[in-house]
Amino acid sequence: MKLIFYLSGENVDLSRKEVIYLLKAFDKGYKIIEVKDQILIIETDIDFKVFKRLGLCHKVLEYMDKEIILDGTFAVRVQNLGEKKGNKELEKKIADEIQKQNDFKLKTDLENPQNEIYCLNSEKLYIGKTLVSIDRKDFEKRKPQFRPYFHPSSLHPKYARALINLSQAKKEGLDPFCGTGGILIEAGLIGLKVFGLDIEKKMVEGCKKNLDFYGIKNYSIKEGNIEDLDSYFENIESTATDVPYGKSTKLNKDIYEKAFEKIYGTSKKACIVLNKEYDFEKVGFKVLDMEKLRMHRTLTRFIYVLQRD
Repeated sequence: MKLIFYLSGENVDLSRKEVIYLLKAFDKGYKIIEVKDQILIIETDIDFKVFKRLGLCHKVLEYMDKEIILDGTFAVRVQNLGEKKGNKELEKKIADEIQKQNDFKLKTDLENPQNEIYCLNSEKLYIGKTLVSIDRKDFEKRKPQFRPYFHPSSLHPKYARALINLSQAKKEGLDPFCGTGGILIEAGLIGLKVFGLDIEKKMVEGCKKNLDFYGIKNYSIKEGNIEDLDSYFENIESTATDVPYGKSTKLNKDIYEKAFEKIYGTSKKACIVLNKEYDFEKVGFKVLDMEKLRMHRTLTRFIYVLQRD
């Protein structure tokens, strides 16, 4: 099946990599057909439902480049890339052509169609049937200020979700700097068993409170030092973590390497976010990818995708 991914425009490279590493997590073969701005076209045989996990994607479409034969009601939507408004004239033109291909037997339903034909209008037109539509408003509702226990340093939920997918987690995930649980919330909501560690008792209690608030029960959160990580957890599938920095951390430079050695010994795969570049190869990790995420004028995060040889 050929799939069109309508990616988030905030960081297209990171959005694209999230899709690729999610495919790798499930050991599915894929072929990249086309890459263009917010459009990624891939051929793969994976169950498309797995893409409901994505954080940095708007829609996943079944690519339709020939006749569009449908059963049930339909509606056509056009998104002009780079612009906020759609294109009603083009929508009508496409809808008329689909009606013609279906012998004018179809009924339109603009509110709740059984088939949404979604068209991305760039230098050319990309047409597909919507398989997955990711409601970005859900991520907004889970922003840190809306949780029972709040701390301002927590990542936006859509980026927390992306880190889980970049870590290639399929069944379980660890955050050894879990804080209030921002990453673990997103991992739990997609069905992963989650493990967390934090040195501060108040953070551990706050993390548990937040996980409970979102109905996540399959978790194990411990209070402890990162240097003792292997005494709490071992052989966890993947690690995804945003390493604390500045005023929000009790780490010093000497502890970083020890922390990453412990993560290396605990998980075969990892996605680690830092506020600076770091040589992870000296602790044994193979660096699969590194992406820069500009948070604001004075802060850039470095996102490392790692694997143990």
